[in-house]
Amino acid sequence: MVHPAGPPNPRPWVLFVCTALAAFAVRTVYILQMADPALNPFFAHPILDAAVHRRWALGILDGTWPPSEPFFRAPLYPYFLAGLYRVFGPDNAVAVQLVHGLVSALGAGLAGLIARRVWGNRSGWFAGMGMAVLWPSIFFSAELLDVTLAVTLNLLLWWLLLRESTWRNLLAAGLVWGLAIICRPLILAIAPAVVLYLARRADGPVRDPRRWIALAAGLALAVLPVTVRNVVRGGEPVLVAASGGVNFYIGNNPHTDGRVAFLPGAPMDWQGEMSEVRDLAARETGRPMSALAADRYFWGKGFAFWREHPLDAMKLTARKAWLLLAAGERSNNKSLPFWRARSPLLRWPVWLGWAPVLALAIVGLRRRETDPATRSLMVGSLVLYALALVPFFINCRFRLPLLAWLMVPAGAGADRILRAVRMGLWNPRFRRGLVAAVVILLAVWLPDLIGYRHDPSRDFESWRILGDAYEKSGDLAHAAGSYREALDLDRRYARREYQPLVPALHMRLGGVLAKMGRWREAQGAFGAVVRERPDWWQAYGNLALCYEQTGRPDLARQAWQRVLELHPGDALAKQRLGLR
Repeated sequence: MVHPAGPPNPRPWVLFVCTALAAFAVRTVYILQMADPALNPFFAHPILDAAVHRRWALGILDGTWPPSEPFFRAPLYPYFLAGLYRVFGPDNAVAVQLVHGLVSALGAGLAGLIARRVWGNRSGWFAGMGMAVLWPSIFFSAELLDVTLAVTLNLLLWWLLLRESTWRNLLAAGLVWGLAIICRPLILAIAPAVVLYLARRADGPVRDPRRWIALAAGLALAVLPVTVRNVVRGGEPVLVAASGGVNFYIGNNPHTDGRVAFLPGAPMDWQGEMSEVRDLAARETGRPMSALAADRYFWGKGFAFWREHPLDAMKLTARKAWLLLAAGERSNNKSLPFWRARSPLLRWPVWLGWAPVLALAIVGLRRRETDPATRSLMVGSLVLYALALVPFFINCRFRLPLLAWLMVPAGAGADRILRAVRMGLWNPRFRRGLVAAVVILLAVWLPDLIGYRHDPSRDFESWRILGDAYEKSGDLAHAAGSYREALDLDRRYARREYQPLVPALHMRLGGVLAKMGRWREAQGAFGAVVRERPDWWQAYGNLALCYEQTGRPDLARQAWQRVLELHPGDALAKQRLGLR
């Protein structure tokens, strides 16, 4: 095959190394910036899913994880993280995260190699460098999340499948596919596309069944140990993880917005453990639940939502389909606009995102010289993965695998547009593809431009959570500053859903100020608490301590008396008032 950009460079690894190094350089800068505890206390003290992964990885090292039940989430990433902790130590967060940056950078090199193999050298450079500056990929390289590893495995799978269909290559492809499955099981959904692609290839395994066996053997090498472990130690036949049902219910219930992983009925401090899911199912059913039974129970609850509220379910699905296509990246664990604004690197509007990559990918996939079998693999993988994602919930992190795959044909699209501009190759097929790309670009971008405006300067919740992280890390000055930012936002842009949190936020601010010895300022914070919650006896006790420290014993005595009115058995109040 003669590539449209000329003969391919005989040294493809030059492209791989250069694009990977460029991507690693960008990610290294970002990671080192975000490692600054004054900027990002979450780097050393992760929250939510990142904290769960850290806890599981540490449990692997000390022998307390996994428990004697099937895996709740796919296990590859916790073991990968445990390996990094074994090598670098669990407190060397920078080294651990730089390895994540390296894994992400390898994905950029792979994107370049895939595009080069299909469309030529110049397309490879566009795809690899595009992946290097893809801002969601950069952002998640600094998080303890499985998506970075999953994206690179997915790209490696495509690259191996596009190589010559020898039994060795197919064995390697099966092994990588299996690793991707035990990292994020949703990748199983592309099986029809893979089978169809291999069946259509002239050198495919249709004429040699041993090649199918090699692919299956590779899959089994990665997946079968997890399944066997679930059966032997967990006692139940779970292929990889028993979280499909609860994730389906999270994405299909009357309270979901289709984006955030909120589990109705779970406590606010839900830690994402299988035992918590079993306990919730047991409370709701009134009988003990195994892991598999709980998983089936929540599958049933999700389908019950569809049976009982079909119109609401269809509207919700339409909303999730829109979230899948929309230009704006929706947040999950952390507010993306807030953290982009805090990043000295990502705050600049020069990084690639969803909308331009999607438009360029459409141009690339329509290139006439694209092999039909290859196009079927790429389009099939994208469509099947997207369809498998919609029933659950959609946000930036979960559609990043799609975005990374799209970057491959996007490189070909950029190359084709450059050729058209330089050489005047505006044939009708290309013009139709370009018009379609522009229409789709506007369709996914304009509605978000008009209706989705997340102003990070008004993000009460992110400032509140940031204050908690600073306080946990011992940085009291930044904690107080963050709490004050949140309270100032509440005064200027009060939102009803945040009002129950405001008294507690004043309480946290007062506690931080008291630890710093700033008693008069702490008094103001505790005073705000009792004005909004006159029944909060702990706030009166803290207020009494402030009065004592600032030399106002009469006011302190009144506050202690109020404590006893609200909480008659309080020992400290009795002591301060001289009572027994």
